[in-house]
Amino acid sequence: MRPGPARGTSIEDTFVVTSEQTARVAGRELHPVYGTGAFVADIERLCRELLEPHLEPGEEGVGARLEVLHRGPVPVGESVTLTATVASVGATSLVCEVIARHGGTTVARGSFEQRLVDLESFRADAEARRDRTTTG
Repeated sequence: MRPGPARGTSIEDTFVVTSEQTARVAGRELHPVYGTGAFVADIERLCRELLEPHLEPGEEGVGARLEVLHRGPVPVGESVTLTATVASVGATSLVCEVIARHGGTTVARGSFEQRLVDLESFRADAEARRDRTTTG
C-alpha cells in the first residue's frame, strides 16, 4: 500500500433513506427504516473510498472484520449522515470507524477492517475454491 490515509482522516456522506435501504430479509421489507444491511453496505462503500487511492497496482482490499451496533431507526424519507474515520493503518490493513447520525443523534456505529491482498493470488484462491466445490 502506498502511504495510507492518515489516522483521523474522515469522509462524510449525507443522504435521504429510500425504500431500497429498508430493513429486509429475503427481499421482504420488515420495517420502513434504514436497515442494518444497508448500513453495512454503506460502511464498506465509505471505507473503500478511504482505502482505494492508496492501493498499489495488483493490490486489493478485502473485508476482514466488521462490527456493527444499530441503536435507532431512521425512517424512509429522513436524512442520515455517515462519517467514516481512519482508526488505524497497518502495513496490510486499514481499520475505519463509522458513525451514522440522524437529527444530531448517533443511531448506528461500526468498525470495518480491510486487509490488503495480492489481487492475482486472491483470484486464484477463489477459483481454486470453486473447483473444490464443483469436483468434490
